[in-house]
Amino acid sequence: MSEEQAFKALEEMTRKVYAEPAAREAPLASTLQAKAAQVYAAEPGLLDVLGLAAAGSGTAKYILVDYSFTSSVRYLWAYVDTEWKYRALNDDQVAGIAKVALEANTVQVWWTDSQITFIRCWK
Repeated sequence: MSEEQAFKALEEMTRKVYAEPAAREAPLASTLQAKAAQVYAAEPGLLDVLGLAAAGSGTAKYILVDYSFTSSVRYLWAYVDTEWKYRALNDDQVAGIAKVALEANTVQVWWTDSQITFIRCWK
């Protein structure tokens, strides 16, 4: 997928996420734990060490942050494979994770239902 196509997909996903506030709510912990068992079958120790719960994982090709100056909208976006994953952020999280993620050479992303549950940033 070209960069232009990737960012067109971001625009479509952004409209969907912003239009449905319920879609931004994190899934229940029990649902995350059940899905994590499938994902981490090959690496059972990882879940124990990091306390991760996710339905999928991959390396981000693009990372970006939406930051509205006229509202409290703040999102971390990660383009993994051919889809955008996201996480609503508060101001403290933007100040903490955005700089780290944007300066990293590699960002690994874990998600459930397109919502980011964990990232690992490599420099």
